[in-house]
Amino acid sequence: MMAIKLKIPQTMDYVGRVISIVRRAKVAVKRMEVEARDSSYYIVLEVEGPADEVQWLTAKLDKLPEVLEIGVATSAQAIAVATKA
Repeated sequence: MMAIKLKIPQTMDYVGRVISIVRRAKVAVKRMEVEARDSSYYIVLEVEGPADEVQWLTAKLDKLPEVLEIGVATSAQAIAVATKA
């Protein structure tokens, strides 16, 4: 399982665009978390699927002009970071 982390401006239109792209990927979304902080939305997606599909999804999300930051990690790393804060 992989975790994709995004930072986007705080508007629901951009959340909708992210969801629209995620729907087209051949991955299963196991968890999605959206947190509003500092006039931005921080999105964590835990997805499960073939590595090439996760790469495709990450590349598509990275091409969106509204995505300010993007990162990919294994879900174990993502959980370790989340419990640290």
